[in-house]
Amino acid sequence: MACDGDPAQQTAADDDSHRNAENRGGEPEREGEELDNEVKGLDKETSVREHRFMPIDRLNIFSDAVFATITTFMVVPIKEEVQNYDVTKDLWSSLGTDWYRFLVFFISFLVVSTLWQDHVWILQRVEYVGDIGLILNVLLLLVASLIPFLVALVGDFYRFSLISQLFGGCVLALSVIQGIMIALAFRRGKMLSDQLAEGSSKKWLSVEFLLTAGLKIVLSAFSIGIAVANVPTSFVFLGLIMFTDWVCIVAVAIYRSRKDNTFTIGLRSYVCRRFVLEDVDIDRTQTFTDGVFIIVATLIILDITSDSLLPLDPNMEKEELYQSLLDKKEALLAYVSTFLTIGMIWYINYSMFYYIQRLSRLLLLFNRLTLLFISVVPVGFQLVSVFSVEKAGRNENIAVQFHCVLIFFTSVCQLLFWLAAHWKRDKHLASRPDRLHIGRIMCLLLVYPIMSLVIFCSAFGSSPFKVNIIHAVELTIPIIFLLIKLIIEVVLSRY
Repeated sequence: MACDGDPAQQTAADDDSHRNAENRGGEPEREGEELDNEVKGLDKETSVREHRFMPIDRLNIFSDAVFATITTFMVVPIKEEVQNYDVTKDLWSSLGTDWYRFLVFFISFLVVSTLWQDHVWILQRVEYVGDIGLILNVLLLLVASLIPFLVALVGDFYRFSLISQLFGGCVLALSVIQGIMIALAFRRGKMLSDQLAEGSSKKWLSVEFLLTAGLKIVLSAFSIGIAVANVPTSFVFLGLIMFTDWVCIVAVAIYRSRKDNTFTIGLRSYVCRRFVLEDVDIDRTQTFTDGVFIIVATLIILDITSDSLLPLDPNMEKEELYQSLLDKKEALLAYVSTFLTIGMIWYINYSMFYYIQRLSRLLLLFNRLTLLFISVVPVGFQLVSVFSVEKAGRNENIAVQFHCVLIFFTSVCQLLFWLAAHWKRDKHLASRPDRLHIGRIMCLLLVYPIMSLVIFCSAFGSSPFKVNIIHAVELTIPIIFLLIKLIIEVVLSRY
């Protein structure tokens, strides 16, 4: 499938370059155009200030931080549940009992991250926001912040249709608020970027955004209505919300290809360009990504400072305190190794984004999946800490394998992100990295999949697999990364 650019846009660009070539000798004309542009910019800024429109940067940062907190905090009910597992009972049986909690978390994470993604799509076309827009955004975040509470309720009362209806009502309210924000932004041209406000694409973008919001409202309403008859089916309708933007892009493209004479690009090329090449706000994506990693690390820190790990008796003697801390050495070691693992995975993410200049929907999908699995790592840490006791027996092996599965899928999603970026290298990468730097990133990306896969397979042995082994391996990963860096530097110094 060829992902070509829009022929109409290319023709317009050729005409502009031809006109520029004709006017190359006309300095007065060029100076006049620059002066007109400056005057227009000043007029718009003055108009914006008169109507109390403010730059949207702080709103974006605040929204990304709140969305990152919401998506990550949804794992807390699962983490608290596994903390109470009986270490003598089969761990697979305990996890199987809570399968519904994991399913609801995965669906909720993807739904909330989809709402954040739509928030990015809408506001990256907006330069200024007014009082009404700010208030609507706060209401949007307020409703979204209720989702972790509803996720906890669903985990305990998933058989009750009322909880499913509340969840669907929350998503319905979010979709309605987003629809109002879209209508407000496209109705007031001063809020939009200059390119969009003056371009012909404004109409079709507004149709696409409003259609997406409307489809979410319909799916949420179906979810609420069908919950009385079948609760699992209601969550299926909520899960379909993840695909609403994709469906609406295809639907609008099909309509335009048949009814819009200005739609000159082929349907397949247009859809491919929207999915693979359309720019996503890379700054907001990095802010959201960093926020998720920060909250995941914070959850690990909260675990290590909780009463379950700290000595409870403030009157104990020095020897008793020493022995109490010694008894917690596995949990403390699990904290250090898990925190390092989270930090090193973030380091890989940071290294990849250093070379990325443009982010597409495809890359955003793999990044969201990375964040999905890294958000569950606190659960793996909790399992490894709880089952690192002598009486756990084979359950210790299962806890290690569960932790390895999370690390494996997190790192594989990062690997797919990097491979997808190289699929359209000229579109995604800021510059063409040399082979050594590409090799360095690939080596970093392969360390965790190989490590987690080897330990996962080793834990199938008949004897208990000590968690100290995985901790020791995770503690050596930063050293491996430094060795890779050193080797690259030595090779570069010789050329």
